[in-house]
Amino acid sequence: MTQKISLFILCCGVLVCAGWRAGHVAEVHAQTKSAWPQWARTPQHTGSTPAVGQNPAAQLAVITFDPFVSQEQAESGGELLSHYQVPLVDASKVFLEIKTGTYVSCDPPGSGQPYPCGPDAWNREIWNERRFAWRNGALEQLWNFQTDWKPEPNSGSGGSGVGLYGWEPVFHSAMWNGYVFVPGSSGSVYKVKQSDGKQVAHYKPFGSDASTFVSGPLTVDRNGNVFYNALALDPTNPWTVDVRGAYLVKVTPRGVVRKVSFSTLVAGTPDCGDPTYVGSQRPGVNIAPAISADGETIYTVSRSHFYTEYACMEAVGADLKPIWHTSFQLSTLTGTVSDLASSTPSVAPDGSILFGTTSDSSSRGNMLKFNSSGQFLASYDFGWDETPAIYAHDGTYSVIIKDNYYDTSGPYYITQLSAGLVPEWQYQSADNYEWCVNAPAVDANGTVYADSEDGSVYVINQGGTLKGKLFLLHAVGAAYTPIALGRDGKIYTENDGYMFVVGN
Repeated sequence: MTQKISLFILCCGVLVCAGWRAGHVAEVHAQTKSAWPQWARTPQHTGSTPAVGQNPAAQLAVITFDPFVSQEQAESGGELLSHYQVPLVDASKVFLEIKTGTYVSCDPPGSGQPYPCGPDAWNREIWNERRFAWRNGALEQLWNFQTDWKPEPNSGSGGSGVGLYGWEPVFHSAMWNGYVFVPGSSGSVYKVKQSDGKQVAHYKPFGSDASTFVSGPLTVDRNGNVFYNALALDPTNPWTVDVRGAYLVKVTPRGVVRKVSFSTLVAGTPDCGDPTYVGSQRPGVNIAPAISADGETIYTVSRSHFYTEYACMEAVGADLKPIWHTSFQLSTLTGTVSDLASSTPSVAPDGSILFGTTSDSSSRGNMLKFNSSGQFLASYDFGWDETPAIYAHDGTYSVIIKDNYYDTSGPYYITQLSAGLVPEWQYQSADNYEWCVNAPAVDANGTVYADSEDGSVYVINQGGTLKGKLFLLHAVGAAYTPIALGRDGKIYTENDGYMFVVGN
């Protein structure tokens, strides 16, 4: 979308335990081998799958998940400033975010009056996780779980004009081993059975504090540990008074909850900014922690509460002890972390970490690359709001991003970079429409899947040639949305509050 404002983580016998572990691992592996269980599919957020995508020949299903789109757009001059959960897919099971409740429009739309209205009243909406199943060629609803999760407030008391500028934070569940983990109120998480939608646990590390929020998508590692960022805001002036707390939370498969504060993660040096002047370090609003391939390190990203340019990446051990942190204040550029974006760190096959920052000087940003010790390696000037897909091949890997030139109203590319962040190929959008994918997908053959503001889903071959596309819905000003592939290769994409399933 065209940007109109500044851009700115019991004892038992040996044989019995060994048997349980072997069976448990096999079960989890079978479930997740080609499933899409979370943001960008893997705990490393690579957007890659061993499945092979189908051709975009036909629309197989369409479901409305946000019924308030027209009202939301009216408040922002036609733009849809929302972030959405990627469809979670495992064989015939599909889990989707569904919004219900009430949207309170302003009078007139966009005026902010009578307060609270529009984005300042988005807590009147209700978020749900709903399960569908493929039966006889159609998606059938099986159950609905209504959560009490609410997004961070758009602005302060009375509509202060600061904060999220109408950009609705993401609600994002994750699934593992027969369960769905669903964000709740007060920084909590629900554990829900996939089979029937029944709640089996409610993890509440912050009690009933209504001004603490699950901030960003949940991440689940290969062993079933759930990680997420939590943010405790001032209840009256959330964006002009310093945060009350910011945390990386871990929930183990046995339901043990641990947390560590961001102040602990960045303690010892001032390179993330002096909190006396710029506010405390806290997570970017839509950031999901990423997990190293061995499961021993968690990576998340923070910024100072008041200034986007004082931002850092943190590496944390599985025991939640800090390992290192590194500043985005680099010698040749400054990477800023915007609460309006949904960029999330990705871990490459060589253990390096990629993160897409924004920039104070333009409406583009930089894809930054660090090694596993936190040393800056490379950058690429790109669009913004992107979790890259990573395609492993031939003993190396490539990085796939949207590459929109907003300042000059184009051109708009899907760009594939080498492991060193050097362009390998580009595919330019038709008729100068921008790419609106914020987490592309790449399949076992290196085929890339992305959606465009021209209303089509695109399938792009390695080398940058078009394999196929299918028009779904024209939506200029559409939200930045992720894309997923099922293990059967069906393509799950989102556009203007609808989920479309595309395939043969």
